[in-house]
Amino acid sequence: MIREQRHLLYGLTNQSYSSKGIWLLGLLYFGSLFVAVFLSLAAWKITHFADPDGSSYLASKPYTKFFDRSRWLCVLLILPFLFWKCRITSFQSAGFSRPFLKTATTWFTYGFGMIAIIYASSAAFGAIQLKSDVSAGGFLSNLGNAMLAGILVGLLEEIVFRGLVFRMFYTVLRPLPAILLSSLFFAILHFKASAEVFTNTSPQEIGLYEGFYTAWAMMAALVTEFDFTYLTSIFLVGILLHQVFLLTSNLWANAALHSGWVFTIKAVGGGFETSSSANAFTGTTRVADGYLVILVLIAFCAIFAWKLRSKTSTREERKVPT
Repeated sequence: MIREQRHLLYGLTNQSYSSKGIWLLGLLYFGSLFVAVFLSLAAWKITHFADPDGSSYLASKPYTKFFDRSRWLCVLLILPFLFWKCRITSFQSAGFSRPFLKTATTWFTYGFGMIAIIYASSAAFGAIQLKSDVSAGGFLSNLGNAMLAGILVGLLEEIVFRGLVFRMFYTVLRPLPAILLSSLFFAILHFKASAEVFTNTSPQEIGLYEGFYTAWAMMAALVTEFDFTYLTSIFLVGILLHQVFLLTSNLWANAALHSGWVFTIKAVGGGFETSSSANAFTGTTRVADGYLVILVLIAFCAIFAWKLRSKTSTREERKVPT
């Protein structure tokens, strides 16, 4: 697989390598955890001061949720600076290119289809079934929220992980190890501190110790909350998304595919429930918790690997003088 100059940071050529992005990524990772300690505590104290009974939507959330949201807020706030440092100063240099509508429609449909295949396979094995109270009205009323969640999650995660993080690895490594290591990093970040950590601690007792303990728990979550099928599934999702980015050279494709996944899980998945026939192979309505999902993702990764190889071969043939 040949490195493409347009995906490299700092204006480097495809024969040059730089580790500056990895150092920036490390600073962002540890810095966001440190700042999140203070941001989350401030938000937590304000929330519980305004609602001492803890009956509101926010006050009922565990402290680890506050911490995780604060960490991502830090990332979003520092993101413009990171793009500037990496010389990504326009939508085009970030990876967005034309056509938008055709690309978004095509890849959103692919995303919907992938999750539909997973749900259909699980249903065929009897692992999931329609809820008894599911209705067309409930489905339609949830479409707006599902679409909003899909667009926000798909767009934000792809800007961060494919538009920046993957390219940091791509700039310091050859394509294959860049795909593998950035996919592993992507998967590790999906592991979070357990929401049960401070169940027996009153809101008033949450302080700096709990904040720094949560920061450590976030870093150690891969070990303390380890789940092989979940780790493998998200790792394969990362590989697939990186393949799509290299195949299309268009971040709209990634955002649309990711949005299609999230939309389908929110809109369609909400109408299903796990049955007693579910097992480690079939998984549940969580989607990423069964070997069946891993097999489906491996199949799609193989398809896109073949497409990438064909694209590379075509490019090399065009370079051969006739």
